[in-house]
Amino acid sequence: MKKRVIALLLLSVFCLTLAGCSGKGFQALMGKGEAPASSTGTVSSAAATPVPTAKPTPTPPAEGSSIKEDQSSVPASSADVGGLLAPVSGDNAPTIPPEIQDETPSGWEGGGYPGDSVYIGTKSGEFAASPSMLPKEDVTPEALIAHIAELTGWDLTLAEPVTTGKGGMSVCLASTSALFQGPPENQKDEFHMYSAEQMAETLLDSIQKTLQEGFTGAGGDPNNIDIYFYMEGEQPLSISNIGLSWPLDQPYQWANAITE
Repeated sequence: MKKRVIALLLLSVFCLTLAGCSGKGFQALMGKGEAPASSTGTVSSAAATPVPTAKPTPTPPAEGSSIKEDQSSVPASSADVGGLLAPVSGDNAPTIPPEIQDETPSGWEGGGYPGDSVYIGTKSGEFAASPSMLPKEDVTPEALIAHIAELTGWDLTLAEPVTTGKGGMSVCLASTSALFQGPPENQKDEFHMYSAEQMAETLLDSIQKTLQEGFTGAGGDPNNIDIYFYMEGEQPLSISNIGLSWPLDQPYQWANAITE
């Protein structure tokens, strides 16, 4: 009996020695776990094949909840239009329907139609546009000049009606007008003139610009309408108090003034 017990103990010690102390020996003896390496050091193909990892299935949101789109995935070429993502260029770019496109002529700053406006300023500086609010059928050279006078407070009395001919207009201001008499005594702040020369340049350029813009047809070039200024008796324009004059047979340009 003692011999059997001793034999069993020896067998147990022998088995534990073979299994080793790695913690895997017991599993190897029970037929579980990895297969031991062979004496040549190779590993079986079954042990070398990786096991694919299953992707987690997203959990659907609870009823009533919302999921916000990750804005980082939106292309840089997209823009938020009315809360919707839409391309800002290409075939799908938004377009303005023809019925709401601005049909205002280029550069138009006046009221209901191009001929309705008057312009105050100089070519060497800039012009400010103001609608005259005249009915279209009442827009005449004389009416537009009268509106400049009303707006600015300048005396723009005409010695003769404006003459309209092929390709241009001729304007004759009275000797009592601000062109020859200088700025009025009581001036409006927004149209204040500081010298007779500034008064003359602004007055002549304003009338020229207003008549050119007011009577140019659609698509036409206002600069194609020549404006002439002359004095009573069909004399060349001469402003003695500033020593400047302009030839009678040449269209007006302030820069073409002749020093007397």
